[in-house]
Amino acid sequence: MKRFIAFAIAFAFCFPMLAFARRDTGPPEWTFDNVADLSDWRDTHDIVPIAAIAKVRDGNGGERTVLQIISTGENPYVYPGGSVANWEPFSGYEHTAIYLGIRLEKSDLWQVDYINSPNTLYDEGRSRKFNIKSSDDFVDLKLDMQWDGLIRGFRIHFGSSKNKTIEIDYLSLQGPVKTSQQRRKLATTWGKVKDLF
Repeated sequence: MKRFIAFAIAFAFCFPMLAFARRDTGPPEWTFDNVADLSDWRDTHDIVPIAAIAKVRDGNGGERTVLQIISTGENPYVYPGGSVANWEPFSGYEHTAIYLGIRLEKSDLWQVDYINSPNTLYDEGRSRKFNIKSSDDFVDLKLDMQWDGLIRGFRIHFGSSKNKTIEIDYLSLQGPVKTSQQRRKLATTWGKVKDLF
């Protein structure tokens, strides 16, 4: 009986802590395969309001779901995850780069600012610049951030060109994301279905 009472007291004490604990889901990643990803990309500046995921064709004819960003001013930027990040902070020592799959119609100088513990304001000291080249097809980029500490938020400035379109296939802090597939001929597709029976 004493064991049962001890167990009941321990459970009553620990259960509320378990219920309110935040689950660590690792560093953020967006693939734009789900419209729910858009809610994380609403805090923007000099960008057409983000309202939908676009379906586009890549250079191989494969279909991709992307976030289309259209700049309207000379300082377009976005806070992935919101200006108050809705993702768990992550170690800048363990996750040292931002991986992007993008198609860009105009080359530009991008800047990524970040905040970490205990620095809660964005400033030039926690900022990296990258020359991003235009491309007719999607390219995978690795932005080596060389950031440190516990990363609590970041924002991406997409250069200073007005009226340009940027298509983002994915953004990940975990590594490159394989999102495209070769178009398959109908006969091949039927052949695979037929093999299942």
